[in-house]
Amino acid sequence: FKQKTAYEIMPSLVGSEMCIRDRTTYYLDPYHFGIVGIITVFSGIVTPLSSVGLVWVLGGNYFKISTRERAELIFNALVVNIILRTVWVLLLGIGAYFLLPLCIVSFKPQFILFFWLFLGAEWLNSLWEVVSYVIILQKRGGVFTLCEVFQTIIHLGVLSLCLVGLRLKTLSLVLANLGYALGGFIFSAVYIRRYIIKKINIHWIKESIKLTFPTIPQNLFNYLSQSLDRFFIERWNTLSQLGIYTHSLTYKKMFMIPIKAYSRTCSPTIIEIFSKSTEKETRVKIVRTFVRKWFGLLSIGGCGVVLFTREFLNLFTHGKFLKAYPLIIMWFILMQIYSFGLLYSQFFFAHKRMKFIILTEIIIGSIFWIIIAFLVKIYGIIGGGGGVIGYFFVLYSLRKWYALKLGCYNLDKNYFWISLGIMVGLLIFKVNMYPLETKISIWIIISILLTIFFKIVPFSKNIKRC
Repeated sequence: FKQKTAYEIMPSLVGSEMCIRDRTTYYLDPYHFGIVGIITVFSGIVTPLSSVGLVWVLGGNYFKISTRERAELIFNALVVNIILRTVWVLLLGIGAYFLLPLCIVSFKPQFILFFWLFLGAEWLNSLWEVVSYVIILQKRGGVFTLCEVFQTIIHLGVLSLCLVGLRLKTLSLVLANLGYALGGFIFSAVYIRRYIIKKINIHWIKESIKLTFPTIPQNLFNYLSQSLDRFFIERWNTLSQLGIYTHSLTYKKMFMIPIKAYSRTCSPTIIEIFSKSTEKETRVKIVRTFVRKWFGLLSIGGCGVVLFTREFLNLFTHGKFLKAYPLIIMWFILMQIYSFGLLYSQFFFAHKRMKFIILTEIIIGSIFWIIIAFLVKIYGIIGGGGGVIGYFFVLYSLRKWYALKLGCYNLDKNYFWISLGIMVGLLIFKVNMYPLETKISIWIIISILLTIFFKIVPFSKNIKRC
């Protein structure tokens, strides 16, 4: 596979997996997804507690050292990650007997078993987290995709066996997640053995620990900012309501993958604009053209989400998750917010103004913890989604305002507001309630008009230039 496209094969995988997982709603109810949603709030803490600094160690040293030193670095990074995850898994597993009954309103004894199995999956991810970054540094996108395909096949195989063959309920979701992690562990162990030297190096151990522990507070804070909505929903609503919310996050995951492709395509050019003094105007024009066309595609996609998601949910989830419809629209709006926020975040990265990034995340995040709790208390799952949207909108708007004040180019030209306004207009006039045939005709007409307005064609040429 080509380097630039191999990582983007994942949308088709996630889309296929999402459709198959939606079919599992024939066997499962929102309640079962709610159990998974609340338990993963606590099991997921393992990741921010253990491993983010290791990526910095690898990225900062990989191309500066010899092949032998590189092999030692990778091995020692793996050792540190495995040890840290083992410690946190054991501590959280033991603490679960006191933590879960205290924090989960709907607690049942079997939740302890589910929690341990999710912790097992977190531990198995210890290899893939390091190995996946090594693969990226090696620029071997095909290998990366091969592992994701392998994991997805195992995940869907286990899920189908447990649901259809064994007629398990919540446990099928838990075991499928464990199977996915096990697939990554096996693939990583087989692949990385050619690129490591099994030798403990105190220098790399110290370097890994030195960069890992200072990152824990910030990354734990970021994790909590994106997980407390589920905690509040379970506390003040029901597990079934949380299940609907958790199921909608599957679509959020799918929406975020194109954002990663968008980021990988334009980030290098954007950083060049902010770092170099030559040819800036030409590069700014290229990025603005790309961004205009990107928001044109988002506008067309957003119209499709507004018009057809209700039918999609009714067909694929057997009518059990129709209440997720407004949440899915919110997650698509979040995709649009990310699209303009990314542009100005790169400005601060290029100018090494990380203090501003960290401070805004902490201050705004702390305020929105309270706001999200209030919104969930009053409006339930819709309040949770709205709170998350509000947090990222305020965060990225502040970054854009300050970046422009510091002399940054206005790269998005308010295309975000146009794209958002079109979706809101369809909702205000209740076009989403029209008959399906009428909505298809409306979407085709709108798509043609937006293609002309945003000058989308030819789009591929601009991607290649970026």
